[in-house]
Amino acid sequence: MSTKLTQAREIAYDAFVEVMEHQRNPDEVVEAYFAKQTEPLKRIDRNLVKEILYGSLRWYSKIFWIVQNTSNRDLQKSSPEIRAALILGTYQIFYMDRIPDRAAVNESVEYIRKKGQSHAVKFVNGILRSIARRSEYFTKPDKDKRPVEYLALQFAHPKWIVERWSRRFNFDRIKELLADNNKTPPYSIRINSLKVSSDETQEFRSQLLKQDKNHSDRRSLRSCLHLKISPNFSPDSLFQKGYYSVQDEASQLVGLMVAPQAGETVVDACCGPGGKVGHIYELGKEEINLIGVEQDEIQLKKAQDNFERLGHKEKVTWVYGSFQEFEPEAEVDRILLDSPCSGLGVLRRHPEGKWHKKISIISNMANRQKELLTHALKILKPGGELIYSVCSFELEETVGQLEWLQSEFGDKIEVISPLNRLPDYYKRFVTKELVMLIYSGNKDMMDGFGAFIVRKVK
Repeated sequence: MSTKLTQAREIAYDAFVEVMEHQRNPDEVVEAYFAKQTEPLKRIDRNLVKEILYGSLRWYSKIFWIVQNTSNRDLQKSSPEIRAALILGTYQIFYMDRIPDRAAVNESVEYIRKKGQSHAVKFVNGILRSIARRSEYFTKPDKDKRPVEYLALQFAHPKWIVERWSRRFNFDRIKELLADNNKTPPYSIRINSLKVSSDETQEFRSQLLKQDKNHSDRRSLRSCLHLKISPNFSPDSLFQKGYYSVQDEASQLVGLMVAPQAGETVVDACCGPGGKVGHIYELGKEEINLIGVEQDEIQLKKAQDNFERLGHKEKVTWVYGSFQEFEPEAEVDRILLDSPCSGLGVLRRHPEGKWHKKISIISNMANRQKELLTHALKILKPGGELIYSVCSFELEETVGQLEWLQSEFGDKIEVISPLNRLPDYYKRFVTKELVMLIYSGNKDMMDGFGAFIVRKVK
């Protein structure tokens, strides 16, 4: 009797094909599949989809190596569905202890059968059963003679990333960075301070436990909590009622660096999907003139929806268009340029980036950042502040950009220390160049980020 293919696994396998074959964003693909279902998936099934999909993306190259060494066929010549069945099936066998090997094998086979590729059933079944027996051992590159190849395989990263970081970090530090990218990131949330004061945090945590069935841990940053399990997004959840946003701790530090003051005009230059612009609004206590600029229509809509969900009043001007073409009607006091970047600091959240990105993205993004920085300083009023941030710790996108600004604009700008805007615990992330630089693999489980502040001299 054949095994029934579960809905959750079918979605995960189909989503993997979309992400790897068409370079789609996994978050968007998964949500689209969820929306197509006639009956909403249970929370446990949604979590299973994401665990299988994102885990397979994180470990893709190592799993592919295992499967290819087990097979006598060139897997690149197989169909995308066959590769998905083999990769995701192997991930479940090796990395998901609570799933029986037979379920991983049988449902992978049924996936191929359902996709009209019955000719490959015997092949997929044989490969996965062999892998489940763990009867094969394949020699890895020697870690002393070929450290880059060894690390790239062992931690499932493209060789160019490992080579790049090898020029900057020692062997053990690179292992920490690579291992961190393969971990499931914590469920970090930012409490909506306009609905929950700092004195009410403990009461809010009790609400999370009682209403959303979610335990939480406090962080050194008072606005931040780590949830034990994924947030509850159901219609009557605290999330949907606007009590919090999903936002990494490092990202929340950027909002503190903006430090908006009452009466000021503040521009968020790339405001989608809305995490930082919402935070700035809350920090400004509804007493600032906030402008959100975004050239991606979908991202802008997400920011607007986020504002509505949080219950924020419409004291924000939304601008759909390129920031480089944005000309404000009034003087601008502060600009947050949360710039497009390589995203190498958030690979654990976006593991598909390891396989979609090329080394050229760093120089391409660095050039784009310079253009945006130049325009930001142009429209900023004398005495105003430019807060620059990227979800990357690459030198070209962080310290190098500050050095470029100092070289390009000289005494027309001055660097402002972020130390007096950050809680004491986080001041250790500020370099001697006054750049907040957070590397992946830190003990606080924060994303990799870089940020600095410059003031336009009067």
